[in-house]
Order: sequence, then structure tokens, then C-alpha cells
Amino acid sequence: MTKRLDAREVGAGIVREIRAPGGFLDPEVRNVARGIVDDVRARGDAAVLEYTERFDGVSLDYLRVPKEEIFAARAEMPDEIEEAFELAIANVRRFAAREMPRGFEIRRGGEVLGQRIRPIRRAGIYAPGGHGAYPSSLYMSAVPAIVAGVDEICICASPGRDGEVNRSVLAVASMLGLDEVYAAGGAQAIAAMAHGTETIPAVNKIFGPGNDFVTAAKLEVFGTVGIDAPQGPSDVLVIADASAFPERVALDLMAQAEHLSGASAVLVTPAEKLLDSVEPLLSGEPAELVTLVLCRDLTQAAEISNAYAPEHAHVISEDHEAVLNDLREVGMLGVGDFSPIALSDYAAGPSHVLPTSGTAAWASPRSVADFLVRTNYMQLDGAALDELAPHVERLARLEGFENHARSVEVRGKKRRRSD
Repeated sequence: MTKRLDAREVGAGIVREIRAPGGFLDPEVRNVARGIVDDVRARGDAAVLEYTERFDGVSLDYLRVPKEEIFAARAEMPDEIEEAFELAIANVRRFAAREMPRGFEIRRGGEVLGQRIRPIRRAGIYAPGGHGAYPSSLYMSAVPAIVAGVDEICICASPGRDGEVNRSVLAVASMLGLDEVYAAGGAQAIAAMAHGTETIPAVNKIFGPGNDFVTAAKLEVFGTVGIDAPQGPSDVLVIADASAFPERVALDLMAQAEHLSGASAVLVTPAEKLLDSVEPLLSGEPAELVTLVLCRDLTQAAEISNAYAPEHAHVISEDHEAVLNDLREVGMLGVGDFSPIALSDYAAGPSHVLPTSGTAAWASPRSVADFLVRTNYMQLDGAALDELAPHVERLARLEGFENHARSVEVRGKKRRRSD
């Protein structure tokens, strides 16, 4: 049943009634994932194959998908689907290219300071399954990696009951020029990418959303490899005024609630008639994940959104700018009636891999930067050293690090003696 709340007197504190407090992972899930990770680290391919048979119900003879099967998946794709994928990939690539940062160098006298930016060597991308296969999640992560210049990209995806990886996922891999695909999903795939097996070489960093066991496994392997973020259930918060069309707002809410598995969809509006009109348009299981919130005005609506820190926000108002100026914590923002979140989920350009569960207060969407590492450097001549050395020596000794101070001091003395 759809939940309906009145925030006019409560304010942003209403968020406590919308989002349950605490983390989104059950401790038992963490324990199971830990056991799987440890087992795969110890037994490699054999463990991955056993868990695949147990959880996916299929016995495989090999983990790596043959290249010819990847190419064949694209060849059999209907032309109109391939065209849609091509458009989406091109838009994501164009957006990612604008995200690419540049290194820099500062020269002052005998001092050179700078930063170099390089891609990670090897990335592992998890293509999630669950209620269905999501080839869109593959290109939302793989395209920024390609733009960043990552040398090697491997893909792990759960096999179906027929033992094959979803054909659309394989076709997208082929379109992206990627042919290292493994029929492995769940926590066992994350463990394999982190620790390596006889078949799957270890990666430097793992990307891609998944179910609770995938998320728990990513947390277990963090430190051995990098991870992008522990993604939780999808959510959307719609801010709308009386100008919004009820049917369109209802579909916006149902679209994100359609993910199920703990997803949430929230409408915040000062227009009580809009709530009355939207509520009867919600139906089925997704309707149970929708919360309707009545607020005083759009300023309070923005306050509630900032406290909620949604993965997605959609503003439908006659005065968008007034609302946008007050919004801060949000992963993806749609502005106006013609900008439904579903556009960015598939083809607008920005990645749909976003901070969830309120983490938009401090985390950011997937970007090219996630596939890059920075190296700072310095090069000083003797004069620049002499200028900086006395200050460094004082600060090092203040903190009790005598050898730090002496490592600077001795260079000045040795150079002066040789002079």
C-alpha cells in the first residue's frame, strides 16, 4: 500500500519515516559473502564453478565466453536494437570525454611541481542480473573506462539456465570492442576478479552494481583491490507543483519502483490535489514502494530532498530555477517535464551508476575519474631546497620527526661543502 505523509509541521525530519535507518546489508549476507570470497581465493576456478552450479543452477565446462560467441551475439541483434545501443553508447562516450581531467605542472624558480594522471591497468566490470539482464549497466561503466584509456577490461556476468550469458550483454560487449567475458556472477565473480583464478586474472579495481551478496563481496575484497562503491536499492524523489501532470508523475514514480528489491520512490509536493490525483494511478507491487509527501512549499520540498540525498531527483515546476538553487545532495537531476529519469537510465549520456541509500550527500556518479589514478611529483634545485628547507626542518622537529628534518638538512650541508 502506498504510504502518505504530511511534512508541513515535521519538516526535513520526515526523512526518518521515508528511509529506514541503518545499513542495507544483513550481517548474515556479509558472512555468506565472506565465506565465498575465502573459498574462491583458496580454490580458484573449482570454487567459482561450484557456486555457479549452486546459485545459478547450471553446470559449466568453462568460464570464459568464446570470442566467436560474443561476435555472434551482435550479428543476431535486431537492427533497431543495435541502433538504440549505438546512440546510447555514443551519448555516454561524448559525456565521458568531457569529464576527462588533465594533469598540470607549476614552475617557480628552481621548483617544479605537478600531477600526472594515468588510467588503471586492469578493470573488472560486473554486469548485474537479478530480475533481468542489464546491458545498459555494462556500457555505463565500460565506456568511461574506455575513454579513460584502461588497458584491460574484463566482464563478469551470470549465466542463464542454458549456461549462456545474456545475448544482449554479449552484443554490447562486442559493440564496445571487449572480448574478455566470463560466465560468472554473484559473490564468486567478485572474488575471482579480486584474487584471480586459473582462468580469470585479477583486476586492479571492480565496478558495477549488483545484489546484496555482490555488494557484500565487494566490501570484503576492498583493500585487495579497489571498488567503485557499495550500491544499494534504487530510489527517486520527485519534486512537483500543481502544474505537473498526475499521470506522468505517477509513471516517474513507478519507473524507479519497478526495480523492486527495496527500491523507493517519493513524491514531495505542496499541491494536495496532485497527491490525490497521483495516488489512484499507482498500481501493483511497485505502488507499495511509493511514498507521497505533502509539504508547505517548494523550499521545504528542497530541504526534504537534501536530507534524503536521493539517487535520482526530478523537478517538475513552473519555477525550476527557484528549486534548483536550493538542491544540493543528489546523484542525477532531471529538470522539467520533458526530462524523465528513464532518459538518463539508458541513453541521455550521464552514467546511470549513481550513489544510493543517501550517499549522494558525499559520493558522486560513475565517471572517467573512477578509472584514473593521480601521481603528484616535485623536482627542486639547490636554491629551491635552501628556500624551503629551514621551514620543513622546524615543522618536522615540532612533530618529533628528527630524521625527516635531517634528511633535508644534510642535503643543504652536503651541497654547500661540495661548492
